[in-house]
Amino acid sequence: TKYRMKEQNLILGLFLVCAVVISAIFILIYKSSKKADEEEDGVKNPLKKRMILLIVWSGILVVAFSVTLPKSPYYLFAKETPGKVVYVAAMQYFFMMSYDAIDPKSPKNEPNIEVPSNEVVEFRVTSLDVNHGFAIYNEDYELITQTQAMPGYVNKLRWKFEKPGTYHILCLEFCGAGHQIMKSSFTVL
Repeated sequence: TKYRMKEQNLILGLFLVCAVVISAIFILIYKSSKKADEEEDGVKNPLKKRMILLIVWSGILVVAFSVTLPKSPYYLFAKETPGKVVYVAAMQYFFMMSYDAIDPKSPKNEPNIEVPSNEVVEFRVTSLDVNHGFAIYNEDYELITQTQAMPGYVNKLRWKFEKPGTYHILCLEFCGAGHQIMKSSFTVL
């Protein structure tokens, strides 16, 4: 957990540095937008300076994306084989979970879902009616990971739970009048 916090702080710091760089670039472009007359103190060759800024900015973006994208939850455990697969179907206003694929015509829910700790678990998440959010929280209701539950599409969310206990699932996208009661849970052994 401390390792993930350090990674998140590193990524946040990288984005803050990028924000400062973007602001500086916009200021430089603004200042270079006026061509200098002989008597004025403007930039002598604004197009050349803009091209240099564009090349530098493109390099910074490539580095930023190459550092942050592999740390995305969608790529974090992509090369590992999941120890358990849990199928999830969201429907107003509950989540159905099963170890077997859920048939949309006659959906069935398994009441007690248990997954192993320190192994990759893959959640295959879909919706049977409208868009929902599928968010996993720990026992202290701190957000661990999340994905969208969309009709006609299956999102695969992989995660490795390090700490045993009860994890909660809440809907993160307003889906109707009963949105606040849309909850479920599972146990990590």
